[in-house]
Amino acid sequence: MRILILTHSKERHYFLCNSIIEKTNSVVGVITGAKVVNRGRYENLKRKLKNFRFYIKNRVLNSLFIKYGKKLLKEKKLAEDKFFGGSKEHFYKQHKNLLIETLNSKYRSINDRYYISLIREKRPDVIIVMGTSLIGKDIIESAKFVINMHTGVSPYYRGGNTNLWPFIERDFGYFGVTIHLISLGIDSGNIIFTKRPKIEESDNYGTINSKSIILGIESILKAIELIKNNRLNSIEQWEDGKLFFDRDWNSYLAYRYFKTRDRFLSTYCRLQRENRLPEVKLVENGVIL
Repeated sequence: MRILILTHSKERHYFLCNSIIEKTNSVVGVITGAKVVNRGRYENLKRKLKNFRFYIKNRVLNSLFIKYGKKLLKEKKLAEDKFFGGSKEHFYKQHKNLLIETLNSKYRSINDRYYISLIREKRPDVIIVMGTSLIGKDIIESAKFVINMHTGVSPYYRGGNTNLWPFIERDFGYFGVTIHLISLGIDSGNIIFTKRPKIEESDNYGTINSKSIILGIESILKAIELIKNNRLNSIEQWEDGKLFFDRDWNSYLAYRYFKTRDRFLSTYCRLQRENRLPEVKLVENGVIL
């Protein structure tokens, strides 16, 4: 089996790379920085005009509640340093030979023909994706299995920050991770696994997201074994759920998160202890539990 990894450039992304490289001994290449999309000045202006209402609203709210936005970023970084710190350094010491390329401003995105040619040169059987921009048809067609890790429970929460939105929505039971086959939609492909971490009252968004990533990596490794044994199954998503874009988030929502976080987690943990969390359909190798 030949595995290729497309991911971004944070510690959590290198932790994924190290785990798959060392547990499978089947990785033939890694491309990092794959969340980057290099848009021209005209395209950026066009996007701002198209989403003008969101742009102005978020500019104002980000300015007014800036300290809460910064506080949330710091919280997430502290958690990821605890769970994944040193992963980038380890990757460059032990596995740099597997690095094919890091995206740069010369090309628009991971879907540029240049990167597609690099991917196809490696003739992967499996492409593992985490934290990239949207993957296009040419990459999807470059391997028999193209598998994504989505930090959120699909189909209920799709898009960005989906282990953060349950705090805002006061939606108990929807922290977790989804491993799914990639389609042309946003986190909409057939589901292989969904997992929920155990939540503690001392947790926060950063630790919950980090726990979910660890469960996601374990599930990807299971999926790889299932592929080897020709036993991988997946299931079509049974509803559309909630879809969140980057434009939906602003620092005012970070303020709301901090104001309600501790009370929300206290209630969550009580419901968890009493086995009274809302029923959520979870998936194990394509079968709803």
